[in-house]
Amino acid sequence: MMPESKTELATTSSSQGDAPSFSVYRPKPQGTLEGTSATARASSATEPHEVYTSSSSSDLSSLTVVLPARNRGRLIGPCLESLLRSAAHLEPLGVQAEIVVANDASTDETPQVVDQVAASAPIPVRRVDLATRQGPGRARNAAIEAATGELIVFVDSDVVVEEDFLRAHVTAHRTSGPRIFTVGKLISVPSLEAALARSQPTIWDFSSATLDTANAAVRKEHLEAVGAFDRGFKGMGWQDIDLGRRLKAYGLTRVAVAEAVGYHIQPPIETQEQLVARMNKERERGASAVYFMQKYPGLSARMAAQDTAFHRALNWMFRMGGLVTEENVLQRVQWARRRGRVALEKMWLAGVINQAYLESLDATRRAMKDGNQDSKQAG
Repeated sequence: MMPESKTELATTSSSQGDAPSFSVYRPKPQGTLEGTSATARASSATEPHEVYTSSSSSDLSSLTVVLPARNRGRLIGPCLESLLRSAAHLEPLGVQAEIVVANDASTDETPQVVDQVAASAPIPVRRVDLATRQGPGRARNAAIEAATGELIVFVDSDVVVEEDFLRAHVTAHRTSGPRIFTVGKLISVPSLEAALARSQPTIWDFSSATLDTANAAVRKEHLEAVGAFDRGFKGMGWQDIDLGRRLKAYGLTRVAVAEAVGYHIQPPIETQEQLVARMNKERERGASAVYFMQKYPGLSARMAAQDTAFHRALNWMFRMGGLVTEENVLQRVQWARRRGRVALEKMWLAGVINQAYLESLDATRRAMKDGNQDSKQAG
């Protein structure tokens, strides 16, 4: 049934430590999933949630697409439209769908774009608004708390999916579940036009990550069982890898679903402003890496976080022994692009960006060590 264009805004709050307060935007009850109410879908983060227990993997009948968004006004519209097209293919499977967007304190037109799509969407499209920036992990937690579907499908707000995307995830869970989580195929593209043209994957799209929440699906009951995303992570980085480890420790099996294809729009870095923004994200990832390695002491986590002598030597090589710097990398990249030297372009950019990550990792670790020493002296 098509939801009415009128909408309502239900405000909810949480008292769970540093859990953010948020508000849930949703269509009128006509568009709710079968068997749920509008009140249940706007429940407070402090209220207990129903745990979905499945007697078999074939009874999966509802899903919620969860995507965090911060200042994605240009891309979130095409992202949502692609998800709506994909949701239309669920009807023969008897699966009802909804979309919950976690608006991470956007300062652009992101909320308005979501509202415009929701007004005419054939399925519920809701918005969870966070008052202050919390980072993607905490934003996803807010959306998960508001979700009503049995299956949570994670997508990023700069990803455009193919029409079989949702059906592929559901089919995998029905045939291989319920003790699984699925990871789809993610293809990096430079523009929305390239995403809509269905670009083919390249060697640079290979990923060995246990879980990439730009394209993955997990039953809600399993997310609740492991505590969803760890709120100890602040800003960008490592939340999905950490969740993947905990899901596997819980006994779930990772299943790759090649048919669930998403196109990750990553415009090429061409300006100093773009470079600085990307380096700032890597600095957040570097700080988060320290917390990740504290949770998982040992070589495996250090290898994943690139905190080894090998990775630092590799970074030094990528930066040509320090000749490639933040100040000159864009000039060198333009030289490589004009000559079709894709490997050099990616190597030089990766070296400079990764250096920001490593420096942040080291600085965070030093600060924590100094803080611990001060505490001991004070004691």
